[in-house]
Amino acid sequence: MDHRFAAILRFVLLAALLLTPITAAASGDGPAACPIPDKPLAAGPVVVQGWVINHREQPVDGSRTPAPLSVTAVASDGALVNAPVGSNGFFQLALAPGVWNFQMQLPQGWDGIVPIAGRAGLAQTGCTPLPGRAQPYLVVFKIRRLFDVTALKWEEMTNGAVQPGAGWRITFQPIGDPFAVQQVRTTDASGAAAASLTPGVWTIYETGRGGWAPVTPSAITITLDQYSPPGVLHPLTFKNRRLH
Repeated sequence: MDHRFAAILRFVLLAALLLTPITAAASGDGPAACPIPDKPLAAGPVVVQGWVINHREQPVDGSRTPAPLSVTAVASDGALVNAPVGSNGFFQLALAPGVWNFQMQLPQGWDGIVPIAGRAGLAQTGCTPLPGRAQPYLVVFKIRRLFDVTALKWEEMTNGAVQPGAGWRITFQPIGDPFAVQQVRTTDASGAAAASLTPGVWTIYETGRGGWAPVTPSAITITLDQYSPPGVLHPLTFKNRRLH
């Protein structure tokens, strides 16, 4: 994404946040009920447009997620207006003046950053009065795909017995991604260490110990694609042999 488009998205995100909802943004399973306006709103066109972007502020292709993305506007009288999210992350709705709540059902494995929503939850902006005006209103949904990645640590003893390795340090290191943060875990009694990772390239590595020799590579690099089908990932295996 070029710098000009990134700047536009940041402006749009700021403008969207300036829309003051009259009910709190929700992340539950059901839509928020919008109140009827206390007084009539100004007549005129109400056009709402915006983008769906990921944690890197890049457009999300609404046609490549497990279920196609769409944004639904819910009026105080229960009326629904739906718009698909395009391959460039753009959507647009033509509405009447009123109080509207904008919502998007998140796909499996995705959560909401703005508005906040749990994985596969319902992201909602909250209810906002929109009087008619010549300029379009701007809304942004910022979402991210998450992958649960597990590292399994095994210890081979001097007698050949193999047991789970507890207390080993495992590091999940993003490669070339300023939007991702290194995560460090310690294996539990079952030898497992897990982290939730964003799409991109990651190197997962163990911290060695004196008196142990690696049987498997001590570092593994993986690539996570945000449009890959949902499902459980195979664990990454690290094994060391006791020397004495």
